[in-house]
Formats: sequence, C-alpha cells, structure tokens
Amino acid sequence: MHVRSVKESPGAVMKRPPGPRGHRIWGSTVDFQTGQLEFVDGLFQKYGHVARFSVAFHEWVQVSDPEAVHEILVKRPDLFLKPKVNKQIFKLFLGQGVLSADGEAWKRQHKMILPAFHKRRIDAYGEVMTRYTDQMIDAWKEGERVDFCHEMTEVTLGIVAKTLFDADVRGSQAETVREAMKVINQVLVDHIELPIPVPGWWPSRKNRRKMAAIGDIDRIVQRIIDERRRTGEDRGDLLSMLIQARDESGEGMGDKQVRDESMTLFFAGHETTAHALTWCWYLLGQHPEVVTKMQEEVAQVCGDRKPSIDDNLTYIDQVFKEAMRVLPSVWTFMREPAEDVLVGDYLLPKGCYVFISPYVMHKNPEYFPDPDVFRPERFTKDFERNLPKAAYVPFSMGPRVCMGKNFALMEARLILATLIQRGVEPQIPADYTPIKNPRLSLNPKNGLPNIVRFRKPAPAREQTSESHATP
Repeated sequence: MHVRSVKESPGAVMKRPPGPRGHRIWGSTVDFQTGQLEFVDGLFQKYGHVARFSVAFHEWVQVSDPEAVHEILVKRPDLFLKPKVNKQIFKLFLGQGVLSADGEAWKRQHKMILPAFHKRRIDAYGEVMTRYTDQMIDAWKEGERVDFCHEMTEVTLGIVAKTLFDADVRGSQAETVREAMKVINQVLVDHIELPIPVPGWWPSRKNRRKMAAIGDIDRIVQRIIDERRRTGEDRGDLLSMLIQARDESGEGMGDKQVRDESMTLFFAGHETTAHALTWCWYLLGQHPEVVTKMQEEVAQVCGDRKPSIDDNLTYIDQVFKEAMRVLPSVWTFMREPAEDVLVGDYLLPKGCYVFISPYVMHKNPEYFPDPDVFRPERFTKDFERNLPKAAYVPFSMGPRVCMGKNFALMEARLILATLIQRGVEPQIPADYTPIKNPRLSLNPKNGLPNIVRFRKPAPAREQTSESHATP
C-alpha cells in the first residue's frame, strides 16, 4: 500500500477505512480499555491492514501493512508527526526532549545527541553491563524465589545510570525510580485512554501522585547534572557528551535542554529493555532446548572468561530477536498526519492517530510462519534479508528509529550470556501464567516469579576494587 498526500493525488478515489462502529457516543473506548492487545489483534483479523476505530472521541487508524508502515516511518516522515497527545503527556515529565520534539527542534537535538550513541562509545560500556549482571547474580541464593522483572529493572536501571551519568542509583534510589516509573506509566496511559482526561492542573489524588513521582526522579537527575556542571569534569559518560555537544553554530545545550534530554534517556534507556529481557526469560522457561543451545554457544565462544562485546554470540542474538517478535516490549507507537493522506485508497484525515503495533505485525503468518511458536532459529541472515521492510519493527525505523537500539541489543546479549555462563537456569513456577500488561511498555502484570537454580555451583567472579566502586 502506497502512502501519499491527498494534495499529490487529485481525483483519487478515497474511502474511509473499515472498522467497528462502537458506541454511538464513545466509540470503542471501553473495548479498547478492557483488552487492548485482544482489541488491536482482533482489528487486524477482522478488518485487515488498515482499520479505523474511535477512542476518547478521537479517530484512530491502525496500519499493519509493512509497505505502508515503511513509507510512513522511512519514506514520508515529513507527512507524519509525533501525536499531540504524546507531546502533552510527556511534556511535564520529559520536557522538550528528543522523544517529544518535532521539526527543526528535533533535527537539532537529534544531531547533537547522536554522537553519544556512536558504536565506539557504546562498546566501552560492555564491561559495565557484565559487571552489574555479575553483582546481581552474586546476590542470589540457590532455591530462593525472585521477581525476575524486578531484577531486570534494577540491573538495567543501574547500567543506564552508570553509562549515562557515571552514577550509582541502585538500592534505595533504584526503588524510588522504579516506583515513580510505575506511577508515571499508569498516569500517562490514563491520559490517552480517558474519554475526558483530567487536566494536569487539577489537584486530584492521581495528579498529586504523578507530580510527586516526577519530582522524585527529577531531583535525582538534577543533582547529578548540577554536580557535573559545577566540576566541568568529563567522565566519559553520555552526560559528558550532552554537556559538551555543540550544534552547527557552535552553541551548546542550555541547562533545561540537558535536563530534558537526560530525563528522556533515563526514562527510555532501561524499562523497555528490562521488560524485553523479562519476556525472553519467560519464553526460555518454556523451552529448555533453547537454553541448552545457548549454554553450548557460550561455552564454545567464551569458555571461562567473561562475555565481551567482541564475542560472536549469534544464537543468543537470535533468541532475543525472536523474543521481541513474540512479546515485544514496545508493543505500539503512534504518528499523526500533518495533512490529509492516503494509505492505498483509504483516507487518513489530518490529526487522526496512526496506530502501529509490532505486537500485531509480528504475528502475521504471511511473514512469520507459525507465528505463535517461539523459534529463534528462524532469524537467520537470509530470513531477515528476505523479510519485507517494516515487517519486523521492535525499535521502529527511519529517522526516528530508537537511538539506543545498538545499546539495548548489546546489553541484552551480554546480560543473557552472563546469566547462561554463570549457570543460571529459567525456573518459572508451573502454575504461573503471565498477565500481559500493555502500558507504555508491555510487561507481565505482577512481575515474573523465578526460582533461582544453578546448573552447577555458581562461582562468584573474582572481584576487583573497581567492581564495587561507586563514583
């Protein structure tokens, strides 16, 4: 399906996309709120690649055709902006960070931040990733029950704080951030879904909780930024890059922009990866044969030395890619047409919400045979090369592809390899059934219980003074 502006298509035949009628006043709001994943999957099954529905008095159009999604994200990003609702709900928390900005402001910020994610800089963080994973495993005891989702959130939060700020926010600070993120997630989703959103200034209990949560994270981040501004020290982290970054005119970021970008990277840099790793571990618990193949690969490639960024862990990469296909933590993202556009013959009016769901697209049997089967072996180079563009979009794509994509992939590879090498085996209680919780990031409601089991006695790494150092 081709995407084009109505202005470019005089005389074109246009029609409204098919979709459920819903309630005569509030449309599909209740159905969408009641079961989002079932609702969007049902739309595709019943109405196909382009389906219209209404939520909160606003028109939404789900687009699931890979060719159309590729044109929206890659070929014609000029026609599609970040939705106004995203900017409204993120503004208080993330300010005008790169996740929220559009137009020239986004281009300037993106260009200034991009060098911080250069491969050479990201490669330097590999040791931090394995060290923090080792310390997490060292704290586990054989037979104890842990919440694997909680553990992944803690370790990825520690990693992003260390690499972003060269700071340690584990322990009580991690708990503060984790609880604040939980509150913010719920409030942001409510803002999208409520037929009549509560104004941000209204002194409701929910708004007070939101402001307190934002304040908790903001104080942690601002304290670190203020200290770095005061010392002017380059500590080789992403924050140093933000402070030193200059645009084409030689102008750097002001204090507010550094804060906004730091909050954006802090927010986006751990939760989605933590949830992706959690779902991966859950799937591994159902497939011990996959775990065995991972053990064989790590033993062959790494032996007894720590996994590193130079290791070719092809199968572990396939496992994580397949986990992101089956249960993508980034289960949806949205765009908004800047003018009336056509997707095939379907009219998408200016201002509607274009809803793109990897959760739906990754289950299309036309491109993924036996889509409900967890089969890492499918992700060969030939398979990926022959997939239609945008059939697999765990990180989005185009100009606004996730800047942290390579960081997240390396982090997942090293965390999984370290867990496997240390002999940790997935042991999910037999009576556990996950409840998929589609918030801003798809996660298992109430966490993922895991019984700590080691394939062999898990020796602690030989620790150095650096291993437990705090900045």
